[in-house]
Amino acid sequence: MSAVNHLWEKGQLLGLACIFALTVLVYAGSLDNAFQYDDIHSIVENPHIRSLANIPAFFYQPELFSADPRNAMYRPLVLVSYALNHALSGDSVWSYHLLNLGIHLGTSGLLYALVCQLGGTGVQALLAGLLFALHPLGSEPVNYISSRSESLCAFFFLLAFLAYLSGGRKWLGLSLAAFVGALLSKSVAIALPPVFLLYELLCRRAAFSWQGIGRRQGPFWLAGFLYIVGVWGALSAAVVTHPVRSLAVQCLTQVKALVFYLKLLWLPQGLSVEHQFSLAAGLDGTVIAALLCLGTVGALLFLREAKGVLFWVAWAGLTLLPSSAVPLNVLVNEHRLYLPAAAFAVLVGRMLAALMEERGNAGRALVVAWLGSYGALAWQRTQVWQGPETLWQDALRQAPKMPRPHLYMGDVLQQAGRHEEALREYTLTRTVYPQVLSAGDQLVSHNNQGAAYLALGRRAEAVESYRQALAIDSTYTKSREALDALVALQEKNWDPTAHALHKKGLMMIIENRPDEAVKVLEQSLHRQQRLETYMALGMAYEKIGDQAKARWAYASLMALAPGSSYARTAAEKLRQLAESK
Repeated sequence: MSAVNHLWEKGQLLGLACIFALTVLVYAGSLDNAFQYDDIHSIVENPHIRSLANIPAFFYQPELFSADPRNAMYRPLVLVSYALNHALSGDSVWSYHLLNLGIHLGTSGLLYALVCQLGGTGVQALLAGLLFALHPLGSEPVNYISSRSESLCAFFFLLAFLAYLSGGRKWLGLSLAAFVGALLSKSVAIALPPVFLLYELLCRRAAFSWQGIGRRQGPFWLAGFLYIVGVWGALSAAVVTHPVRSLAVQCLTQVKALVFYLKLLWLPQGLSVEHQFSLAAGLDGTVIAALLCLGTVGALLFLREAKGVLFWVAWAGLTLLPSSAVPLNVLVNEHRLYLPAAAFAVLVGRMLAALMEERGNAGRALVVAWLGSYGALAWQRTQVWQGPETLWQDALRQAPKMPRPHLYMGDVLQQAGRHEEALREYTLTRTVYPQVLSAGDQLVSHNNQGAAYLALGRRAEAVESYRQALAIDSTYTKSREALDALVALQEKNWDPTAHALHKKGLMMIIENRPDEAVKVLEQSLHRQQRLETYMALGMAYEKIGDQAKARWAYASLMALAPGSSYARTAAEKLRQLAESK
C-alpha cells in the first residue's frame, strides 16, 4: 500500500470521525426521550417483542408487528431489533434510542463512503455526510423509534448500492443480501433495482449492455418481484380494494406534496410530526402551480445534460415514489424524505465544495453557518420530541386543522386528569378535517372519549361513546370490555328516575299508546342506557310503524350486549322485520 493511499484512508477515517462526533453532539439529548405515537402499540403494548423466541415468527406473521392486529405490517427486521432492545433494556427507552442513533450514524457513514466510491473529493464526501447527518429532517428517524423502519431500510439500501458499485461476485452477494435486508425493513426499498438501472444508463453508458445488466441485476429484480408477490394482499387492499382515497386524488395531492418536500429539504423550518396539508380539490390552482414548478426544474436539469445530477434527482424521485403512489392516511410525512435527503446532501455537498474552492474563507464561513443552522434546528427538534405533551403541543401550533394532533393532545390532557379539555380535543378530532380522518383514529377518539366521560362519572355518555366506537369496529377489545362492564353495572343498579320512566313506557305500550311510550322510553334511555329499555323502545317503534328506528333500537341492544338473552331476542326481531319488507 502506497503512502498516498495510507494517508487517504487516514483522511477518510478523520472525515467519518468528524461526522460521527458532530452528530452525537446534536442528538445526545435524545436518549431519554419518551416512547411516542405508534411506539405505544408497536413497542410498549406489544407482547410479541418481549421474547426472543418469537423472532422466527416475525418473518411470516405480519400481525405480530403490533398489539393490535389491525396494524399488521411486514417489517420483520424492525421487529427483530425491537426484541433485541427489549432483551437489553426491558421497558426502558434508552437502548431503543441508542440503536436509532447508531443506525443514523451508520447510514451517514455509508453515504460518505459512497461519495468517495463515486470519485468525489474528500471535501465533497465530508460535506455530503455532514449535510445528511445534521439535516433536521433526520431528527424524526432518530427521535421517533417507530421511524427506525425508515433509517434501517436506508442503511441497507446504501450498503447494497455501495457493494454493487464495487463489483465482483462476493460484493454482488453482499449487495443482494443488503437489498433483502432493506425490503425486510420497509417496502420503499423496492426502488433499488430501478436505481441500479438508472445508474447504468446515466453514469455507465459507455459500458452499458443489456446482457451485462441481466447478469448483474437479475437477482435483484427477481427478489423485488418475489417481495411484491408476498405482500400483494396488503398492497392490493391499500391501492385497489380498500384505498383511503381515490388514485386520482392521491396523485394530484402528491404533486403538491413534491413541492412541499422540496421546500422542507432546502428550508427545514416549521418541522412537525403532523403538517398542515390538504387534499387536492381536482386540478386546482395549487396543483397547476406545483406542476409548473416541477416542470421548470425538470426542464433545467434536462437542458444542462448533467448526468450525475440527473441520477441523484432520479434517486430522490424513485425512493419517494412508493410512499407517494400508495394512498396512506398521512398525506405528507418528514421521515419519507430520509432516503431522498441522501441525494439532496450529495448535490448540495458538491455545490458547497465548489463554493469553498471559489470563495475561500467566505465560502467556508457560509458552509459552517449552513451546517450550524442545520445542527441547531435538529437539536431543537430533539427537545420537542422529549415527551407527548411537548410533541403534540408543537403539532397543534403547526397544524391546528389536522385531526391527529387533537386526538393525541386529548390523550395527554386525559392522562393529566383534565378530562373536560380532553373531551373538547376528541370532538375536534372528528370535526376539524374529517376528510383525512382514518377509521382507526375515529375509532380511538370515540373509545378515549368514553374513558374521559367515565372518569367524569357521566356513564350514559360513556356508554354511547363506546357504542359508537363498536359501530366502527365491533371487535375492538378496549371498547367492548369497557361497555360490557358498564352494562353489567347498570343492570345491577337501576337509576330510580329511569326505572320509573321505563315502567311508565311499558304501561303505555300495554294501553296501546305507542306514540307516548316512545317519548317516555327515550327519556328513560337518555337517563340510563339499559337493555330492557332498548327492547321496549324497539317494540314501541314497531307499533307506530317506524321500522328504521325499531331496527336501530334492536341493533343498539345487540351492540351493547351481544351475548345476552336480550340480544338473541333482538336478533329474532331484526329477522322478522327483514322478512316483513
